[in-house]
Amino acid sequence: MAVRYGTIRPRRPRGDLVKRNEQATGYSFPSASSQEVWVSHGKAVNLPARLDDPRVAKLLGVEPGTEVLRRFRVTGPASEAPFQINISWIHPRVADIVANLDASPAAGEWLHHIEKAGHWPISWMEIHRARMPSRDEAALLEIPTNLPVLEIVRVGTSGGDQKPVEVTEYVVASDRVETVHVLHRDANAKEPWPDGEPRSGS
Repeated sequence: MAVRYGTIRPRRPRGDLVKRNEQATGYSFPSASSQEVWVSHGKAVNLPARLDDPRVAKLLGVEPGTEVLRRFRVTGPASEAPFQINISWIHPRVADIVANLDASPAAGEWLHHIEKAGHWPISWMEIHRARMPSRDEAALLEIPTNLPVLEIVRVGTSGGDQKPVEVTEYVVASDRVETVHVLHRDANAKEPWPDGEPRSGS
């Protein structure tokens, strides 16, 4: 696989808005556009695997070493180099709902099937951190091993029983994405002047 060192790679902002996918049933998550067509790079996999990472296992609510349905894909816009590695771990109690689905359909379609089975609406939380890629990750993303990646762990929680149904790990080259967050004032972050009137400028 050719690694694209030193090339200009399109960047995408990552906000916090989940949209209904316009190309297929399901959702488009931040950094993807609901109008864009994303494709899989290489072989997509949808098979059971041991979940040995204690951090991800705890977020999913299973014991480390549990065999869990694993959806693995490398995806990105059709006209670009690979954008991200996606690894989704599906909780055993809902795995049979999506076990026979192809791993390559548009992102979020399998979540639609889980919601239809009684888990509407799924809500999500993300945990972000920067780290260095493994050699395998660098090869899949076509980047050098000294370029940091952004790791995003998304936890999907059932609207039916309020327990996790999936944990998805995204690994994105740091030169491809920037995060955008809107800050909100707490109720106690009010005006500092006692009479409630802003001071005139000097």
